[in-house]
Amino acid sequence: MDATTSRHRPMLQALRAFSERADRLVDDAAQELGLHRTDLRALSVLMAHEHAGQAATAGDLRHELNLTPAATTAVLDRLTASGHAVRRRGDHDRRQVFAAPTAAAASDAARAFAPLSARIANVLDGVDDADLAAALRVIRALADALEEPTSQIGTAARTAPAFHPEAGASPPEPSCSR
Repeated sequence: MDATTSRHRPMLQALRAFSERADRLVDDAAQELGLHRTDLRALSVLMAHEHAGQAATAGDLRHELNLTPAATTAVLDRLTASGHAVRRRGDHDRRQVFAAPTAAAASDAARAFAPLSARIANVLDGVDDADLAAALRVIRALADALEEPTSQIGTAARTAPAFHPEAGASPPEPSCSR
């Protein structure tokens, strides 16, 4: 099904606008905390692991952030130097490196994102329970759809028909297929 049908277009435009605004807010928060954007993403991964009661390894960060081993080490070096993360070696395998957020990281993140959280809560307070439940189902389904391997996205882009502006036609609308 073409994802850009007139029925879907307003939703896709709203999602794009939300994503772009969220990206700007994350950039602003990273700058406020004196961190690189990737560092803030890594901190988010560490906090999610901690929230789930799971220890995060350097390999987890590398995989979840799609980083090279050297870039992962650099991120962990910056987070430990800034006091936002601690590293420890594995008890059974000393080659394994675990990382965890510090209390300062949680405090800084809460401070940086408190205004955004308050604005979102204010909006959601005005939405009835049935609409919230429907929105939650849609957001979860969209998040699941984003879990498709990016190699499929790259394959779709490579097989899309070429656009030639000199022909006077409008560029093709992006489409999603499953």
